[in-house]
Amino acid sequence: MGDNMLLYASAGISELEIPNKKSLVIYISECKNNCKNCHTPYLHEKYGYPLRENFNELFNTFYNYFDIVCFMGEGNNKSDEKIEFKYYCNIVHQENKKIALYCGRDCDIEDWMKSFDYIKIGSYQENKGPLTNRNTNQKLYKKINNRYEDITNKFWE
Repeated sequence: MGDNMLLYASAGISELEIPNKKSLVIYISECKNNCKNCHTPYLHEKYGYPLRENFNELFNTFYNYFDIVCFMGEGNNKSDEKIEFKYYCNIVHQENKKIALYCGRDCDIEDWMKSFDYIKIGSYQENKGPLTNRNTNQKLYKKINNRYEDITNKFWE
């Protein structure tokens, strides 16, 4: 790995990110999306701890409390970081857990993302609201039979 290692600011358990699942949420810093009225603006900065040095401890400490590892953010979106994300996907899948990426960009699902079981795309637009708002521009996809299906409506049930 190069010098572009992922940094994380914090981690914890949440039941809000993936419908009907408990997630180990890991907040990745250096977000470049700059969404207006972002709920985690401190993640815009280069801040936190090297994820590579701490991932196994986080994963093992919380193992019995989550179904899915959910990365909130994708850092600088550089090639070394994408390789690092794939490394975590492999670890998580070997342990029979699922893994999610909340990228927060307005984009299609990119090839490098296809190691994830869940992917959220779309910037936060205050006038359209978050995933829980029926008017949201954001989408949550679940990989089913190697295809991604939009499951955003699960937040509205």
